[in-house]
Amino acid sequence: MAEQVAVFRRPAYVWLPLTGAIVAYASAFVLMGPVDEPAGALMLGGLALFFWALGWDSAVRSTADRVSVTNFLVTSTVAWGDVLHVAANGCLHIALRDGRSLTSVAFGSSLVGTFTGYPTHRRAVQLLEKTHRAAPETRQVRGPAQIDTRFEWRRLLGALAAVYGPLLIVWALPL
Repeated sequence: MAEQVAVFRRPAYVWLPLTGAIVAYASAFVLMGPVDEPAGALMLGGLALFFWALGWDSAVRSTADRVSVTNFLVTSTVAWGDVLHVAANGCLHIALRDGRSLTSVAFGSSLVGTFTGYPTHRRAVQLLEKTHRAAPETRQVRGPAQIDTRFEWRRLLGALAAVYGPLLIVWALPL
C-alpha cells in the first residue's frame, strides 16, 4: 500500500510565482519568434524555472513517520522521532531535538502574513503537530538528529524538459 503524503504549500506563494513563470515563458516565445533572440529566450526560460522552484516546488511534506522541507530543489527529511516541536512564529519552524531546525522558504515571514495572522502557517502547524503526535515513538536519546538532504535532480530534469523542450523544437523547425 502506498504511503500517504500530505503536501503543504502557500496558495499565494504558489500562484503568484507560477503566474510569473507563465508570463516569462510566454515572453520567451515572443522574443524567440519575431526578434530571434535565443539568449533572451534562454534567460526568460531560466526565470520561469526559478519561479517554478520558488513557488510550486517549495513545500513541506509529511508522512506518518517523517517530515520533509523542500527549498529550491533541495529536500531535507527528518524522522518525526527527531522533531521536538513544530511552531509558526512568523515562519514555519520545525525544531529538532538536537537544537537545529528546519524552515521553509515558502512558509517564511511576510508583511501580509503579519497583518493576516498567517492562516496558512497556522493550518500547516496544526496538521503537522497532529501527525507528529501520532507518529510512532522512535526517539533516540543520544546523538544528533539524522537529516537526509537531497538535491531533487529528477524534478529539475522534468522542469528543464518542460521549459526548454518546446524552445528547442521551435529552434529546430525551419522558418
